[in-house]
Amino acid sequence: MYTNLIISLVIITFSYWFTLQMRNKHFSYNALLDLQRVLFPLKYIVLDELGGVLVTNVIYELARLEIADIIKSQGGKMNICVIAKITGTDEDKLNCLLCFAMSKGFFHILDNGVYANNSISLALKQMTSFAKSHNGLEFYEWLSLPENKGRQEIFSKAINEQDSSSEKGLNQDYDWSQYCNTTFVDFASGIGSYLFQLMTHYPAMKGVLYELPSVIEMSEKLWSINHKQLLNRVQFVRADFFINPPPPADIYFLRSILHNWPDEKAIEILKTVRSAISLTNVNSETTSYFKPKLLIAERIIDDNTPSIIYQVDIMMMFMANGKERTKPEIEKLLDKSGWKFTKITSCRGGFSVIEAVPI
Repeated sequence: MYTNLIISLVIITFSYWFTLQMRNKHFSYNALLDLQRVLFPLKYIVLDELGGVLVTNVIYELARLEIADIIKSQGGKMNICVIAKITGTDEDKLNCLLCFAMSKGFFHILDNGVYANNSISLALKQMTSFAKSHNGLEFYEWLSLPENKGRQEIFSKAINEQDSSSEKGLNQDYDWSQYCNTTFVDFASGIGSYLFQLMTHYPAMKGVLYELPSVIEMSEKLWSINHKQLLNRVQFVRADFFINPPPPADIYFLRSILHNWPDEKAIEILKTVRSAISLTNVNSETTSYFKPKLLIAERIIDDNTPSIIYQVDIMMMFMANGKERTKPEIEKLLDKSGWKFTKITSCRGGFSVIEAVPI
């Protein structure tokens, strides 16, 4: 009796509220939050918000296990025991994750422990949600279109601003002085803001800015205005990093590059870099008495990873089919692309620098 009364009151309250919003033409997300505050205790709302990190981690795990792909491959529905067997996971724990995801709108549950995809869970599949809404083009393919030149400029500047929040630790916690006399390739890093810092700090360093033609065009203009004093020491190289190797150099630096791509594409990129180094250079010193080295600056997932990195991981998956990786996952990419892992340095602010040499 009381349950029916409560339900009736909720329906009446919602109907009255909705009518007012439609009349006043202020139907908005904020108004919906106001209704939520009326219907639920404030402590419940706070606890629900604090559970956001759980949502991030659960969706990450389900995406990593490729649950949506597995279900789709079997006609769109599958029993939990079969999913657990395929993924090598504990059935009860996996069911717990799926039930939680279902409460947030991911997946449907049918009779007898059978799960099915819905439109939201299908967004976890290997083809990114961005590509689905842009005629099959992945984010970076779409961004490189001529009509998106303005967006590309904004994106390059935004990436540099975003990374600057982590650069203090990267600058102070890694020893860049060991490369003060090298030829340093800044690989696909936009307009080269980090290369500018290094070349300014180390007057004997020579730089190579390796990027897409449209980005190099923009970079040359910016450097000719803001960094004139460095132009005699920098080379601008127009290239596609799936096709064109960078010029021979001492250091090849990839900052926030690999997390933009799935494993097979990341391996292609690393192979492109590796192809720039001749077999002779692997076993002998270059003219600057420095054996070629690969540096990878990425945010590495480990036992101490903060939740924000998992959020970035989810965003990279949806936007570009990329991912943040663990140290073993990076090592695996290196092994498959002609490199040998040698060292990792963790820096404040989230970045780690992984060193590798050609094999």
